[in-house]
Amino acid sequence: RAVDAAHLDVPRGSFFGVVGPNGAGKTTLLSMATGLLRPDAGTCEILGVDMWDRPREAKVRLGVLPDGLALPERLTGPEVLTHVGRLRGIEAAELDRRVGDLIEVMGLGSAGRTLVIDYSTGMRKKIGLALALLHAPGVVVLDEPFEGVDPVSAATLRTVLFDYRSAGGTVVLSSHAMALVEQIADHV
Repeated sequence: RAVDAAHLDVPRGSFFGVVGPNGAGKTTLLSMATGLLRPDAGTCEILGVDMWDRPREAKVRLGVLPDGLALPERLTGPEVLTHVGRLRGIEAAELDRRVGDLIEVMGLGSAGRTLVIDYSTGMRKKIGLALALLHAPGVVVLDEPFEGVDPVSAATLRTVLFDYRSAGGTVVLSSHAMALVEQIADHV
């Protein structure tokens, strides 16, 4: 069993860390909580909506940055965000505003015409976080968001996450680095 009898109660508006060594089941736990992997038993609620009884409604409330996120590599960052925003049904003018805001906040303005295939690991994590935040979810779940990220990109990610939490959002992240999680999370 990868995960057995896990129970998490993440307070709304908190910064919550899931810590453990590689292979401990962090990714499996978060995959079940976000609807990416069906558990054998148990429940998961996202802001009061059961993930497995009402998955569409729950997923609207949720932004996810999975570990190893595959991105369309022959598009630019703004094109990826615009494409996903259209799939999510975000109105065009609002989508343009959100894409512009997220590109600026992530510090990716100078990479506006760069294809994702040419992005560094830090840039990929930033665009992945932008995708998770694009539809203004109430909760974001991030699996190893700082792994392989340079210090400048890590600082940007932290700032964006703290701002999101300050605006009322809930952050859940996993990491194998206890010191990192203790430094940035409210709850470990």
